[in-house]
Amino acid sequence: MYLVDSLGISAMPVQTVGTMRNSGGGDISFNSDGTKMTVSDWGNLIELYDFDRCTGTISNATNIELPNTSGGPYKYYISLCFSPNDQFLYVMSCLSIDDATIFQFDLTASSIPNSKLIIGTIKDSASTAMMKLGPDNKIYISSWSRYIGNAYPYPAGHYNPVNTALTVINQPDSLGSACDFQLFSFPLGGHRTYRGLPHNPNYEMGACVGSPCDTLSVGVDDNVPEQQVFFQAWYNSEWNMIHVSASKLKGRKGSLRLFDLEGRLVYEKRVEVIAGGYVTGEIPMNEVANGVYFVNLITDSESVSSKLVKF
Repeated sequence: MYLVDSLGISAMPVQTVGTMRNSGGGDISFNSDGTKMTVSDWGNLIELYDFDRCTGTISNATNIELPNTSGGPYKYYISLCFSPNDQFLYVMSCLSIDDATIFQFDLTASSIPNSKLIIGTIKDSASTAMMKLGPDNKIYISSWSRYIGNAYPYPAGHYNPVNTALTVINQPDSLGSACDFQLFSFPLGGHRTYRGLPHNPNYEMGACVGSPCDTLSVGVDDNVPEQQVFFQAWYNSEWNMIHVSASKLKGRKGSLRLFDLEGRLVYEKRVEVIAGGYVTGEIPMNEVANGVYFVNLITDSESVSSKLVKF
């Protein structure tokens, strides 16, 4: 864990809290105000903690499911997500490489483990890997579509309902079937999904009321200037692509562009800014030579740029 403040980035002391994990896989998720943290584990652990945003202290472990220490069977709790109102916790279990089950726990129940409900399953050769709460307060689920070889990227013609759409929980604040789990209901416009979704930080969390430590928050006082646009672009040599993430944008439509050192346009695609001013995207670099490049994101209200190196 690291503390990011006005002095820079500093490591925090290692904490040992709650039940020992027995696998290297799983997920971590925070609730809407950052006061709760939950952890899942391939070896069946699901645990809930209190989290202090000011000090980084993790405390008050509440066990929902204990890990299996006898060698299996394992439930492979690979991803989890809070509902927008923080009442429900959604946990994904990949019992096999082809199937996934999504469970719902009621965190206000007298017995959280006994509140466990199945709200949906994903089959059809889908090895599902990630759930993420969107800015529209719906939970989106990505799926990897298996094929012979199982390597990145997909073969050119490998398109099907599994990898060309996201599964959606439309009403995650509702109990059981009322949460409206809909398989492959959000089309990706001809694009394909893999094993993950963007890990955008929650910039809408706001200040800790009455806390002296939350000095990096802005917009609380009318006299504080509005927070500047966040823009990040980095080159992934393993996937041979540039990943782009932006937030606090004011525009609604724009273009993502790549220029070489001579100012020549190498790549361009249109983008849309979603609620909260977010944009995420990728720039394929398979046919681009090694060198220094400029990534530019321009909308109808602003323009931001970043320099990087392909090696």
